[in-house]
Parts: sequence; C-alpha cells; structure tokens
Amino acid sequence: MRYIFFIIIIILVSCGQEQFSTPRPHQYPKINFPKTAYTSYANLDCPFSMDIPAYASTSRKKLMFDAVEADPCWFDIVLDDFNATIHCSYYPVGKKHPIDKLVNDAFTMASKHNVKASFREEFIIKNEHGSTGLIFKINGPVASPFQFYVTDSTNHFLRGSLYFDAKVVQDSVAPIVDYIEKDIDVLLRTLKWK
Repeated sequence: MRYIFFIIIIILVSCGQEQFSTPRPHQYPKINFPKTAYTSYANLDCPFSMDIPAYASTSRKKLMFDAVEADPCWFDIVLDDFNATIHCSYYPVGKKHPIDKLVNDAFTMASKHNVKASFREEFIIKNEHGSTGLIFKINGPVASPFQFYVTDSTNHFLRGSLYFDAKVVQDSVAPIVDYIEKDIDVLLRTLKWK
C-alpha cells in the first residue's frame, strides 16, 4: 500500500503543467560608435590630403617584411575602437608603375577574397577634385570586407583595404563595416592631390 501511495504522488507531481521553452533571439554585444568627426590628414611624404575619422590614428612601418624599407607614403589608418586598420599604399603613376598594372593589381587583390566571399559589389568613385576609382565591398567571411582604389589616371594612385585584427564573422562586424564605410566615403570624397 505504501508503494502505491508513493507512485500516486510521483504521478501527480510529474503531471504538472508542461513548459515549452522558445529559443531566444540572437544577441550581439553593444557597440559604442564614436562621435562622427573628421580631421585633415596630410603627410609631407605623400602628394595628397584627405579627411580621416577623428577617432583614428595613423602609423607607418619603417620596414616591410623585416628587411625591405617601406615606401614613405605607405601608411595605416588605425581604428582602435573597432580593432581594425585601413592599409593605404600610394604609387606615382609612370613607367615604373603604369596605371593599367596598378588597376589590375587592385582587382587581383580584391579577387583573392573570392574563395570565401559570398558576393562582391563594385561601386564607382568620382569626387569633385577630379579623382576616380572603384570600391570593392566583399560580403562573406573574408579577411578584408572593404577595398578601394582612387586615381587621377595620370600621376597618382592610392589603394586601400580594411582589415580587422580578429577573425571576421560577417554578421557580427556588419554594423561596424557599415559605420567605417561612411568614414571611407568621406576620405575618398575629400581626397585632393597636390
């Protein structure tokens, strides 16, 4: 009798109302975007000026590959708030660096990400200071989701690429890429050749 009473209690307790849990929506960490402000960037070694985000800093490596001296007009725009860097390299257009080779190199560098890219968009750049170029927005788990080049077609060529200093998860960095894209747009619109 004791066992029957014990089994009845177990059945009554276990017959409580079932609770179905629903999956919670994905949550992302809060991103504190810096105030939108720009400062003028002009380097004595570089024949151009442009506006860069006020929250950014610039740096230049003295050596490439720990041996070869880097070009004085190759520099990085460091975006510490986002753990990202825009690597910029300038080339004077001429016999040593013909414009068609520079443009082909820019396409080659962007195409190297096609292996992991799900989609690539290309946008034409044309600013009021006579520069033209192309923006490559590369979607997917790629190392560089944003690249560009800008030139006056006769004397100057500037190429840039955005890299994060961590593994890129497209959904996680999408708001940051969109924010940085606006800053790069200002950089390209304000670029003036000397």
